[in-house]
Amino acid sequence: MRMFLYRFKERFKHLLPVWLKIKILELLGLHITRNRRETNAWLRKHAADVTGHVISLGSGSDSDKEGKHYRDYFTAAESYTTADLSTARGAQLQVDIRHMPEIADESYDAVLCGSVLEHVDDYLSALAEITRILKPGGILLLGLPFRQALHLEPHDYWRFTEYGIRHLLKDHYDILSLDAIDHSVPNFPSSYWVKARKR
Repeated sequence: MRMFLYRFKERFKHLLPVWLKIKILELLGLHITRNRRETNAWLRKHAADVTGHVISLGSGSDSDKEGKHYRDYFTAAESYTTADLSTARGAQLQVDIRHMPEIADESYDAVLCGSVLEHVDDYLSALAEITRILKPGGILLLGLPFRQALHLEPHDYWRFTEYGIRHLLKDHYDILSLDAIDHSVPNFPSSYWVKARKR
């Protein structure tokens, strides 16, 4: 059945408007990539014990593309705030992750930031800002791509290895978990997710 649906989609994709193609794929469950499924499973596991005030940076609509929102994963959190470059897709705060003066130092107990830093020209400033707004002992859940196609061009600047991530976090964080996501290509994961505690 999946093969039939795939062939149908491929044969008629040029005739359908984009919004209808996306809706069809959502209804058929074909829009979810392995990377997304594994990322969501990782986040459900690692977000469940996060407490206090959480901010999701670069969250857009906060959709997990599986019918839920990432805020639903943080079952023990006291609050969950969404932030992005624009509030057009429903984010509560409009921020530039490289410089967030509207957020006070050490405001949050946890920061969720997935698939964002590859789109930030100065990702070191962004990481410094994340560290600034996170309380000592706070949790960082950070997702970074390794094997992913270009997307959101021309603002797709970086890819990160496991060793690069360890280097980025070594001065301010203790890594609790660092996991490769989607091993469909041996020794070439799609992305990495890290759970780290700020010192």
